[in-house]
Order: sequence, then structure tokens, then C-alpha cells
Amino acid sequence: MRIQPRDRLGLGRRAGFTLMEIMVGMGVLGMLLFTMYRLVGTQLMALQNTRDSQLESVAMDGLVRYVQGVLNNLPLHQTDVLRGFPHVFGMAPADELQWTARPGLALLTSAAPDEDYALTLTIQPKTATSRLQDLGIRRRLLTEPDSAYDWIPILADVFALEFRYFQPSLGAWVERWDDANARPTLVRMKIWRRASDEPFEIVLPVPSARVRQ
Repeated sequence: MRIQPRDRLGLGRRAGFTLMEIMVGMGVLGMLLFTMYRLVGTQLMALQNTRDSQLESVAMDGLVRYVQGVLNNLPLHQTDVLRGFPHVFGMAPADELQWTARPGLALLTSAAPDEDYALTLTIQPKTATSRLQDLGIRRRLLTEPDSAYDWIPILADVFALEFRYFQPSLGAWVERWDDANARPTLVRMKIWRRASDEPFEIVLPVPSARVRQ
């Protein structure tokens, strides 16, 4: 029986890997790297979705606080301070909520000249040719024409906006409010970010409506 010679360390002559073993090892390593990539990608996507959801919640909360602040601060002894009109843009609601105010919270600045301003909360295209819309405020001096407004975007990429007004004498919601001598007791706002989404909906009280009755 012939004994294979050994090297000085006492090992056999076969100290390396065959091509097949290298290929198998590379395959296993590739599978591990691919699994890790998918896992990390999933985690990053989940973190991004969570971040987007939090930003969305913050933006909506800020908008609700602003509109409620406007309704809370309507002048008590003044007529024709709140109006609402239904509109449609591209087969979707694009309503307008209008009010008058002086510099301060409702005007989004206290540095403007101390005069009466007309403000409109609505949606409009980002540009003249864009199909994407933003929700924001049209702001102008009450004495200026309707076309002479500044546009202040508040919420980006909004598909549709709807307002409804609770009429106590009817006990029902109406789509238009143009009574200069009265105010709705409640305002309902719906916002669609995309056509297929369920709308964000909230009902806001108008405190001065009950004071004036």
C-alpha cells in the first residue's frame, strides 16, 4: 500500500478548492446578499412610508387647526363674513370657502397693511398647464378685483375639495352658503389626495353662529 507524501505541516497535497466548490460558494454568497438586500429594502420602504404618513398627518392637522382658527375668529357683529360656493374641476369637487379678515392668523400674516382682506380656501392647478393641484389660500384686498390675488399653497397634490354647511333651519347639510346675515353652525370639509382614496373628512363648529342667533 502506497502512502501519499505529506508536506511539512502534515497536510495532503490537496490544499485548495476546486472550481465547482468556488462556484457553489459564490452562489450561496449571492443568495445571502440578495436576501439581505431585499430585507434592507423592505425596511427602508417601511420607514419611508411611515415618514410620509407622519408628514401627511402633520400637514392635515395644520390645515384643520388653521380652518378652525378662522371659524373661531369670525367677527361677531359683522355681516357677510363667511360664504361657500360649490365648483367642479375635471369632474371632481373644487369648492371654495370664502371669508373676510384683517391681518393676523386668518390672513397668515400680521405684517400686512391694516385693511380688510378677502380670502378663499380652494384648490387650483400648480401651473396653467398642470393637471396636479394644490390646496391653498387666495388672498387679496377686499377693494381689489377677484383676479388680483396672491396664491399661498398649503397642501400639495390634492385631487378634490368639498365643503358642506349645516343649515339649522333645515336640519340638513347644504352645498352653498350665501346668506350674508347668518352663519352655518357646522362646516364639513372633505379632501381627496387621489381619486381612488377615501377622503379625509372633518366637521368643524362655527362658534359665532350660535352667539348671533
